[in-house]
Amino acid sequence: MESPDVDSSGAEDRGKAWAKRCPVGEESPARRKAWRRGWEYRKERGPGTPKMEVAAEMAGRPDLVSEWLEGFSTADKHFTGPEAGPLRL
Repeated sequence: MESPDVDSSGAEDRGKAWAKRCPVGEESPARRKAWRRGWEYRKERGPGTPKMEVAAEMAGRPDLVSEWLEGFSTADKHFTGPEAGPLRL
């Protein structure tokens, strides 16, 4: 039986990849949303370090910047593989 997270080509269902990696639970929806926004930003824009002003704006609130950056960093590792260098701020 095929896993629901794998399509017929064997590739991971990228639509759910963020949810598997997000350490923020459903009990913190604002933090989880900021984390996902970081993931989505990296997925859409590709590699490269975002400016802090961008992170602050995209997080939605100043107190959620660390979650946004964590989501961005996790996506960067996911999309570039183990040979990716560290995220520099």
